[in-house]
Amino acid sequence: MLRRVLPQFARVLTGGLGAYAYDIDKVGISFHRAAWQQWPAPQRAAVREFLHAWWAHTLLTPDPAVPVHALLPLCAEASADIGPWLAVWEDLRHPVADRHLTDMIDEWEWDLLEDALPWRSWFVWSEEETEDVRTELAAWLVREAPARLRATGAPSELRHAVRLLGLPHADRWEDPHAPRHRYA
Repeated sequence: MLRRVLPQFARVLTGGLGAYAYDIDKVGISFHRAAWQQWPAPQRAAVREFLHAWWAHTLLTPDPAVPVHALLPLCAEASADIGPWLAVWEDLRHPVADRHLTDMIDEWEWDLLEDALPWRSWFVWSEEETEDVRTELAAWLVREAPARLRATGAPSELRHAVRLLGLPHADRWEDPHAPRHRYA
């Protein structure tokens, strides 16, 4: 079914789904369940190209129709892999991409510090795979985010949150900059 409606669906997706925007978190699983990676090569390539173009364009768009914190899970679930999407982001050295990183960390800070995947995975991955995705995301943030957060003038709390991600879970809450100090 997805194969037949994909051209029209792509137009709707890139426009933000309008009244159906609340369903954006189900789109990645729809792609995944359609098993697009097993379609004939030209169709598979078209889907991959669409997702990559949409992702790169969104990272460089100041006010995208679908926020980056919603599109990253969609792309990761659609492809069952978060690595390629993080690699694209890493290669894009641009103030708008950096601003999106700041916004995403702000949106996901608590989940990340609790060692939780900051979105519902909709059964794309097993528990072990979900943990691997979360670990890969956290490691990427620890490595990639500090300089970009400084460049955007992000609040010190967000910079500390990323630093805390690099610590073992128990040690995070002993740190003087742990979030409980901010909310107390």
